[in-house]
Amino acid sequence: MKKKIMWFIALLVLSTPVIFIYLTLANSTDCSQRVIDTYEIHSGIDIPEVDFVSCYYDEGLETRISVYQLNSFVDLNKFELSGTSSVAGLLQGYNLLGESERPDGTDVYVASGETWGTEWTYVADAKSKRLWTELTY
Repeated sequence: MKKKIMWFIALLVLSTPVIFIYLTLANSTDCSQRVIDTYEIHSGIDIPEVDFVSCYYDEGLETRISVYQLNSFVDLNKFELSGTSSVAGLLQGYNLLGESERPDGTDVYVASGETWGTEWTYVADAKSKRLWTELTY
């Protein structure tokens, strides 16, 4: 019995930092922490290696949006071809983006959902290998 208690305590001590790190990433809102990991935790969609990333956070909108220039194509299995010509309606943080960072709205793929009360949206342009990710808290 004493051995079981010791194993339980050891497991608790070892798992506490892992749980803390996971919850920290999952609840990260602004651009100061590991942004890619936070998006991947919420959406379950892997973001491939990137060449460049821009990140913006609007406290009033409680929205974080990031733009990625990818090294390779994103896996589009969880995406659908957008049926709308206006990407602005898909992303709440669209106005936070500079003119050159905005998707053009043609042939873009969209994936969205909600995890733990946080809405997430991915917009991918397979031709330019750009990816827009957004979390709304």
